[in-house]
Formats: sequence, structure tokens, C-alpha cells
Amino acid sequence: MKEGCNDLVEQESKVVPVGPAALPDTAALPFTAALPVTASLPGPASLPVAAQDSAIVPVVDVHHDEAGFGAQYAQAPLAIGNASHPTGGFDPGDGDWRTRAPALRHLGTVAGTLLLFAISTYAIPGLSDWRPWMPGESLPMAKMLALKTGDSEGDGNRTIPEGPLSPQQARAAAVETLGSDLAKNLSPETLAAGEGADVPDVPETHSGIKIDLDEMEGLVRPIEDPSGRAMDAFYMALARTAGGKPGAVTRIAHWGDSTIAADDVTGTLRRRFQKRFGDAGHGFHLAGKGSLPYRHKDVRWDEPRNWALHSVISDDRKDGRYGYGGFLQRASGGVKTTFGSSDIGPVGRSFTRFELWYQAHPEGGALEVSVDAGAPQVVTSRSDSVEDRWWSLEVDDGPHQVTVKAAGGGDARVYGVTMERPGPGVVYDSMGIVGARASRMLNADSAHFADQVGHRSPDLLVIAFGGNEAGDDHMNFDKYREQLSKVIKMMRAGRPQASCLLMAPLDQGEVGPRGGVRTMPTIPRIVESQRTVAAAEGCAFFDTWTAMGGNGAMGRWYKSRPRLGWGDYRHASPAGYEVIGSLFYKALLKGFSDFLQRPAAAVPPVSSGP
Repeated sequence: MKEGCNDLVEQESKVVPVGPAALPDTAALPFTAALPVTASLPGPASLPVAAQDSAIVPVVDVHHDEAGFGAQYAQAPLAIGNASHPTGGFDPGDGDWRTRAPALRHLGTVAGTLLLFAISTYAIPGLSDWRPWMPGESLPMAKMLALKTGDSEGDGNRTIPEGPLSPQQARAAAVETLGSDLAKNLSPETLAAGEGADVPDVPETHSGIKIDLDEMEGLVRPIEDPSGRAMDAFYMALARTAGGKPGAVTRIAHWGDSTIAADDVTGTLRRRFQKRFGDAGHGFHLAGKGSLPYRHKDVRWDEPRNWALHSVISDDRKDGRYGYGGFLQRASGGVKTTFGSSDIGPVGRSFTRFELWYQAHPEGGALEVSVDAGAPQVVTSRSDSVEDRWWSLEVDDGPHQVTVKAAGGGDARVYGVTMERPGPGVVYDSMGIVGARASRMLNADSAHFADQVGHRSPDLLVIAFGGNEAGDDHMNFDKYREQLSKVIKMMRAGRPQASCLLMAPLDQGEVGPRGGVRTMPTIPRIVESQRTVAAAEGCAFFDTWTAMGGNGAMGRWYKSRPRLGWGDYRHASPAGYEVIGSLFYKALLKGFSDFLQRPAAAVPPVSSGP
């Protein structure tokens, strides 16, 4: 196009001149170009030409550099509607507004439909994944509107410093990320250490039978007991222990899955109970490693060579004899395990009684037991028939080391050992089995298991399964409740007078369509099923899932500082397991305190143990 030439733009049978006056000075440019009138143009100029009564000059982008594009831009002024309009732009009073009404009505219809759909996602559960906002999420577009403060993305008001935390920072971070109630359930040792490697011993300042209110600070969820009597046997035994009665030992037996296999939950409970009510010994421990990551706190344990392992969840023993802890461990000779009192930590520093739990049978081998590197004592495990046996020794109260060795001559079969003191005090047995489900406990021979529980004589049976069942998308809950009832009956058969409590699983998370972490849909149904079965069987119930925070809790625990959950959203961190243990401990204290307020609370004879 040469400068000075007139182009013609045809519009509704009108010819509108577009001359040099409407274009920038293009004398210095190597070429000029005019956009077609149908081109998409910014602002009102992008409206269809047929909808305008006046002449239009489209925006003309003229660009040039040595490569022929991109470096310089010139834009022609717009002449739309009334050219004398002070802004040179669109005047709503110009033209026929009726030609725009259909487009606006269409826009309104679309907006209304989207609004109705957004509202329906809150009314129809099946559309919950499409909700524009959920509790706990930032408001829509909040990040776009928020002022930048220099913090990392997504941490708009974050005040937690990076790197290891001091004790003061750890306390502040716990409150900020968990809330004040949950933060009070981090152990005093952990908070006192901050994020350092050395965990100090924080002395217990309470004693006696009365429970002070400050001992229950951070109580989130109480024990549920519809009968009002399910926990009486335990509370009465604990009352005698708390009252300082000689020989008053309160025993707690806790079975569960990987949640307790590393003794983080149960170790927290053992420490809290023993520091508060007295240390009556470590309690039960397997002869070998069990299932990884099996280990116990506040006890010395060394197994240089592994025992052969049979687990109740594997169902690989025809006779169903897996012992009190769910494992039978075998060796023909040379394998040994050393147990000892702890030389660190607040509890477990001494014991007076050591007991070996083993199986006698026609091909049994010899076992040697030596105390403090002394001469071994030989225990024979050969008999005419298969039977469970116990062998014990007494030592002076103090630190000791005991070695159990398979000495050959046959097949030595061991269930585990116990270490105790005379009391008054509490013993907390932890039987964690990785991969366990309640139904798999039924692989045990019921009479054998009842004898094992009866010999141990616990005052409280804690049954804590459900995490592994959470992955069953097509779970039959009628069958699940039936099997769970059978497990409770089997465990109580050996000690029917003991209290019984079902402990719900931890939150199990998954990443949802919205990108956030949500609770697996089976968890609320498992929790409710356990609550129903507990009431039907006369057991108490502790709702761990709700105590953690309910739906999506594991996602929040993963983001907390200190971190309470791992990135699989199925397991807690050691600090998280401490919180679980503390939540349960304070719920038990609350129940015990309420029990002591009863006017007719009676104290039975001393808990009868082996």
C-alpha cells in the first residue's frame, strides 16, 4: 500500500473512506498493512462490524526489525461510533443495543448454569470433588489477591524458621501447625529437645491416686463406653497401683499392626504410665526380630543371628500355635538373643523376674539361659506331646543381662520373654505385627491363644487393627464386623474379667482429584463398624481417627512442623506416633479420673499375675 492511497471498507452497503488521516505516518516504514475487518481486535473494535452503525478503522499493528518482525510497534487510533466522543471510544448510547442482547443473554445463561452447578456440588455428595471450595482450603483466588510478603509460595503467614528448631521454636511451631490442643500431646521430652538428637528425661511431677486437671491438658477425645462399666477392671487395678499397694501390678496388653510395631505409640504409653504410676518392668518381648521394623524402646536387645520365623498372619503352622505375640521362632542350634535392662531413658532400668515362653514337643531341643554372663541353665523342650510351657528365674532388683540360646539336640521353639518388677507399677505389653488384620488373628488356635492370654493375666486388652483393611475398596462390612466379634471373643476367652477396648485406626490418606489429601473412603466405615462391635461385645472404644482431626488429618499431619506423618499418608512419623500415644493416654486418664469420682468405686484384690 502506497502512502496517500485510499482503501475502501464496505459496511452495510456503505463505503467508508479510510485515508491517511486515520493512519500513522508510515513514510519511514518499509511497508504498511491493514488488518482485515474480521480480525479479532481488542476492546469494542472486536465486535462484529455488522453490529456497528459507524465507520470503523481496525487496529493496525505495524512491526519491523531487520528480520522483518517484532521490534517496533505502531497502533492506529480507533474511530468507533461517534468520532467526536471525548474518549474516541464506544458510546453505549450509539447504535442498536438490541443486536447485542442475545449475546448478553447467552452469557448470563452460561454464568447462571455454572453457579447452579457449583451450588449443586454441596447438595449432592457424588459431586463433592467438583466443589469450588472446601473447608480447610484457601478461598478461591485468595493467593492471586494476597500481597506478597517474601515468604515461600503457599506459606503466606508462615513464621516457622527453616532448619533445626530450638525447644522454644519447637513449641511455637507445634502450636502453629497443630493447634494448641494437639500440640500439648507432643511428649515433654520431644519438646524439650526441640529437633536435637539428644532427648532428655523430663521428670514426672504427679503421683498418687488423684488425677490433676493439668495432667489431661490437650485431651481431644475421651474413651467411649456406652455400658459405663467396660473399663472398670482396669480402673480398679490402676487404683490399687496408684494407691501404692505392695505388689499391685497393672498389666496392659496391646495388639496391633505396623502402627505399634516400632513401639512408638506403645513406648509412649509405657513411659507415661510407668513414670506416673510406677515401673513394673518392660513386659513382653519376642525372642527374635518378628516382622520389620519390630523393635522396643527402653530395653536392650541383641540378636546376632535370626531365628526362623512363623507369623500368625502367614498362617503357616497347621497347629495354629503362634504364641502371645503372634510369632513362633525356631532354631536347631547356635542362635541366641540377649535381653537386658536399659541404661538410658526414664524407665526399664531394672527387673527382678525373667520368664521364658516356649513350646515343648517330641522333637524339642535344649535351651540355655545365662544371667549376667554367668553359667548357663539348661531348659529342655522335649516332651511326649505338644504343649506350651514357661520357665522363670528370680534376680535381685537392678540392671541385668539375660541370654537365651538354642543349644541344639532338636528343634527349639520360643514365643518370647517377659521382664518384670514386683510393683507397684504398670506393665505395657506391645504386640505389633506388620501387615496384621483383625481377621488374620483367627489363624491362631483359639484354645492355645486363650492359654497364653490367661497366663499373662492382663487387666486391659487393647485391640487396634483396621489400617490394613482400609485398602479394601470392596470390603464386606457385615463380614468384617462378624470377624472382629470373633477376634474379641477369642482374646477375652483367656481373661474374661479383663477390660476390653477397641482402638480405631489412624487416618489413612490418599490424593484426591482436587490435588489435596483426603481420607480413604473406607476409614469412616471401619471406624463406625468398630464402634458398633465394641458396644455389642461390652468393650470400650477410642476413636483415634477423629482425635487426629478426622477427614484429611494425615495430609495436615504431613505438613506440620515437626512433621507428624509420612508422605505415603498411611503412617505417622515417630513424633506423630508419640502424639497418638499421648492422646490415648490422656483419654485413659480422663476415664480413670471419672471412675474415681463414683461414690461406690470399689477396689478389687491385687491383679493376679504369673
